[in-house]
Amino acid sequence: MDYETLIQNAERNLFIIGEAGVNHNGDLATAKKLVDVARVSGCDAVKFQTWKTEKVYCRERSIKPEYQIETTDEAESEYDTIKKLELSFDEFKELKEYCDSQEIVFLSTPDEQESADFLIDELQVPMMKTASQDVTNIPFLRYLGKKKLPLIFSTGASTLEEVLDGVSTILRENDALIILHCLSSYPAPLEDLNLNAIPELARLTNCPVGFSDHTVGVEASCAALALGARIFEKHFTLSHDQAGPDHQASLTPEGLTRYVSTLREIRKALGDGHKRVMPSETSNRKAFRRYLVFDRDIKKGELFSPDDFLFKKVADGVAPKHLDEVVGSRASEDISEGDLFHWKHLAK
Repeated sequence: MDYETLIQNAERNLFIIGEAGVNHNGDLATAKKLVDVARVSGCDAVKFQTWKTEKVYCRERSIKPEYQIETTDEAESEYDTIKKLELSFDEFKELKEYCDSQEIVFLSTPDEQESADFLIDELQVPMMKTASQDVTNIPFLRYLGKKKLPLIFSTGASTLEEVLDGVSTILRENDALIILHCLSSYPAPLEDLNLNAIPELARLTNCPVGFSDHTVGVEASCAALALGARIFEKHFTLSHDQAGPDHQASLTPEGLTRYVSTLREIRKALGDGHKRVMPSETSNRKAFRRYLVFDRDIKKGELFSPDDFLFKKVADGVAPKHLDEVVGSRASEDISEGDLFHWKHLAK
C-alpha cells in the first residue's frame, strides 16, 4: 500500500483498523469470523498479532499485566495464557488468503523478528504495525524501519522521550511513519487518555498521528478525530461472554459497526476548515440577512442620522455594515418610512 495514498485517503475518509488481536482464542475459524465482522462493519483493515511464544515470553519470569490477571486464570502463567492464543504461520497464510477473498486489508503486529520476516516476505503485508511494548525496542524498530514498508508505531505506556527516541530510530531508516497515540489500559479510563498529546506529537515529529482506542465507546475517538487523528484502531470481539484477556475491553460486532459509521459521519462534519457559505445554506442566506430600512419619512436634502434606520430582514438592499458611509449624507429625494435604502438616495 502506497504511503502517500494511504495518508490522502485517510484524510478524506479515515483509515479504520478493526483490531481482532487475540480475540480468536487461538482458533482459525473464529479468526475468520472476526474478519467477516470487520468487513461488514466497514473497517478498512483487520489486524491480528503474530508471534512465537517462546521467542517473546519466559515460562517462569514473564509477568501478567493487571488486566490479564483479571480476565484469565490467575494460576496460569503468562506464557501458557499466550501460548493458547498463538496461531501458526500456516494458519496465518490461510487467514491472509481469506482476507484477500473478502477484500479487506490483512494486517498483523509481529512481536519478534521471525514473525516480522514471515509477514513481510511470505504474506507480503502492505504495512507493519508495532506494539506499544516495543517502543523502546530500538534494535527491532531499526530492523522494521529497514524493511521500507509503511510503519504504524503505537506508543502506549511510554514517555515523550521514549516515543521520540523510537520515532527518530525509525525515521533514520524509513520516513513512511504513522504514530498512534495510545493508552495501554484495558479498558482505558477517559481521564487518563490525554488526547491533547495527539497534536503535540504531530507538531514534534511532523508525522501523521492517529489513535489506538482502548476505551469502551466511540466518544474518545470522536474527540481524537477533532484533534487531527485520521487513522484509528479499535479492538473488537464476537462476544463479551468469551474467556480471554481482551474480550471485555473490545466492541461487539454491533458496537464496531456504530464505531465506524459514527467516525465517518463526524469526519464529514469536520470538513476542510475553510469558512465559507455551504450549499445547504444558500437558499437561506438572503432570508437571514438584515438590510437598511428607513424608520421615518425624510424630505429631500435632509441629513441622514443613525436613528433614521432600522436593520430589518428583507429580501434585498444595502447591508448595515455600510451605515457609516450613509450617515451625514443628504437625501436625494423624498423618502417614506419603510422604504429600503438604496445608494440612489444619496445626493451627489
